[in-house]
Amino acid sequence: MKLDDPAIVELAQVGADDCRRVGAKAWRLGRLLQAGFPVSPGFCLTARASATWDASVRQELLAAYRHMGSGPVAVRSSALEEDGEAASYAGVYCSELPVEGEAALVAAVERCLASWHHHAACDYRTRVGAADGFALAILVQCLVPAIAAGVAYTCDPLRPASRQIHIDSVWGLAEPLAAGRVVPDSLVLSRRGQLLRQTVAEKHCELTVAGTLAVPAERSGAPSLSVVTARQVARVALRAEAFFGAPQDVEFAVAADGPWIVQSRPIVVASPAAPPLDLYLEGERRRLARKFASLRRRGILKGSEGVLSNGNVGELLPTPTPMSFGLFQAIFSGPNGAIVAGRRRLGYCFDARATAYLYELVAGQVYFNLEVDATTFEYGASPPIDFYLDQVIAQPARANYPEVNLYRQHYTRESARECFGVAGATAMVSKAEAFHLTLTQAATAFLDGDTVTRHAVSPSRHHWAEASAAATARAIATQIRGLRSGLCVEFVIAARLGFYFAARLRERLLHCFGSAGEGLCAPLLSGLPGSLVTEQSIALERLLAGDLARRDFLAAYGHTADNELELSEPRLIETPAKLDAMLHDLAASGRSPAAEFGRQQNHRVDAEAMLQARLAAAGVSGEEQVALFSDLRFAQRLLPLRETIKHHYTAVYADIRRGLLHMADCLGWDAALIFHLRPQELPRAARHPGHWRAVAECRRAERALALEAAKRRLLPNVVFASRLESIGQPPAVSAGEGWRGNGLSPGRAWGTARVIDGGGEHFSYGGGEFSGDEILILRAANLGLAPLFRLVAGVVVEVGGLLAHSACQAREAGIPAVLLPEATALIADGCRLMIDGTTGSVCVVHAEKSVRIQCHDDVELAAV
Repeated sequence: MKLDDPAIVELAQVGADDCRRVGAKAWRLGRLLQAGFPVSPGFCLTARASATWDASVRQELLAAYRHMGSGPVAVRSSALEEDGEAASYAGVYCSELPVEGEAALVAAVERCLASWHHHAACDYRTRVGAADGFALAILVQCLVPAIAAGVAYTCDPLRPASRQIHIDSVWGLAEPLAAGRVVPDSLVLSRRGQLLRQTVAEKHCELTVAGTLAVPAERSGAPSLSVVTARQVARVALRAEAFFGAPQDVEFAVAADGPWIVQSRPIVVASPAAPPLDLYLEGERRRLARKFASLRRRGILKGSEGVLSNGNVGELLPTPTPMSFGLFQAIFSGPNGAIVAGRRRLGYCFDARATAYLYELVAGQVYFNLEVDATTFEYGASPPIDFYLDQVIAQPARANYPEVNLYRQHYTRESARECFGVAGATAMVSKAEAFHLTLTQAATAFLDGDTVTRHAVSPSRHHWAEASAAATARAIATQIRGLRSGLCVEFVIAARLGFYFAARLRERLLHCFGSAGEGLCAPLLSGLPGSLVTEQSIALERLLAGDLARRDFLAAYGHTADNELELSEPRLIETPAKLDAMLHDLAASGRSPAAEFGRQQNHRVDAEAMLQARLAAAGVSGEEQVALFSDLRFAQRLLPLRETIKHHYTAVYADIRRGLLHMADCLGWDAALIFHLRPQELPRAARHPGHWRAVAECRRAERALALEAAKRRLLPNVVFASRLESIGQPPAVSAGEGWRGNGLSPGRAWGTARVIDGGGEHFSYGGGEFSGDEILILRAANLGLAPLFRLVAGVVVEVGGLLAHSACQAREAGIPAVLLPEATALIADGCRLMIDGTTGSVCVVHAEKSVRIQCHDDVELAAV
């Protein structure tokens, strides 16, 4: 480097013509600082110094850091083409905070450099790179000790003429907001400071100088910005707009002495240049078009229409990290996966190669390919694919849990004639009857074996502390192979048999009682013994009463999480405050899970006795009654077993999570970054950490776009190959005060709607928030939320079905549940609702009602 071209430029000394030296971000902050704006002091490593990056440059970097006081800093990329008038590339390059210490500073700068190299090679979003050399400077600023932080837009990018100021904010530093990991509070103000709209989100964690911390319960639901502070932020943002002469996107941090500007860049409006999210979704549409065409050329898809559905996997993995989706695929899909092994043990026969294409990630959402899925139910004759596809084209909702709602579990002569034509009807009925016998024998052998005993043994735990990164990667691969060939195969078998017999029960009830038979299923499948999910709620009650030690509860249930299949989510044993909050809420509710479970069992016995009486009154033959109750007994025994096996295999997930965190520590990575790799990439990351760190950073930025797409509801529940333009179009929802969905758990309840819109992620139960008067409205629920279901009056979910995890939890908790697509958009938070889990109706009520739960249609609820 030339002596007259220093590696370091102080922000306070940035000149008017220095933009090509320090990058647009640092240049704009330097100009603001010199104009008297509240900008934290700092310095910039120039683009030329970044291109050199040798021992001499490192020494100059560290000398500038020492001169600044060596405290906590923020390290941000300042690309030459970043923050321009035509494109801001917001979130594309690397930013790290908090960073403290010389070694940490050097590592953060090197990650920024690796991030630029990776993104400069990406062609779907960042058409970047300087023709005359390196195009990245790096900004280092003193970290503002933020109480709250966020982003202020001085106009709406989609409607710039509105001239309203939009502010999003969170507790602590703003990086989790910028990365899309948290849902912010939102405010809209007029240019005179009048508050027009305000939405307060549940904020369960915050990033501070000390790291990520849990937000206390009393602050999680409180506004992170007061209206007075929001007006201060708006004034600073409008001053920046006036200074630069264009609408600004201002990142701010609020300290004890007021708001500070962290970044200011021009807002890039939707036209003529498309925003990054639009580019991302367009890329997904093109990729899927190529994928469908490729699968058809290779003979994987033969039906009249390509169909992807997230109807059942959507509740398991909403917008998963790459590691979580990769683990799910590695265990269940492919010719060596648990689905192939489990189904084949039950006598199914299908091309195992096709299962490699069973699951698809579309803009961060998990879908299954309906045609591939249907073939895995083949038992001697090719399934009627076009028959299924035609029904889904006519009614897309039928792709939701298709093995119950769409695929034929057994064939009557009429349905066989409809599916296969007159000539093959008799033969297909015979095969269906033989198939039933095979499943019955398999179920008997499965239940009479020692499977339940094996599941009662806790899985082995690895000791990660002394393992290297490479050894950790090998151990994780061994655990994955064990799940794929062991516990998860048995999970597939139990789920398949439970669904099979529950579907047969439903068909028999419909045959005996017509449409009235639909409502009889749920009471018969409620209050089932043998589920560790139910036992967890009862154990929580014992812990509250002092009859169970805390360490014993955590030994059995510490591996659970709100979404136990998302590896990036902390487990219960890692968040002791959450367990305290759960105990607080249980005590405040005054409810007893043990007593309620006893009542549910009694109601189920009553429902069975009522069923016997109704069958006799309807003239159903004794032989038919025996067959119906045989199916019922198998369903009752298998459905809880499915949940119990899942409880145990997710204990291995928790151990894999510990291994991943240890590996991240070995590599010197930000812990969250490891979850943006895929399982098969871990050994390579151990050998080449710099390259794979850059790959993970790129994926983290892409997942932020996926979370935004999910938050804005831009992904349909069912994707058709001929209608890929639906990706990116929000659903049409109409206002109203009454809706009809599908009943999942019987009973009626009145309560206050608690709408949880997780923006593509599962609702995270923070605790200390529920009184028992709530009806929970959410996208989906998984096993980790089972204790919460014991504290609310009812639940409405957007995805799932009669046998989905949320439905099973609701029945075990004895609360009504309804499936209602787009529920979180249709129902207003805080309104009074009545839900009927038998008929599937949901309606707004304007008179106060008592929150009592009806378990049978003939139980009357009293008004207040």
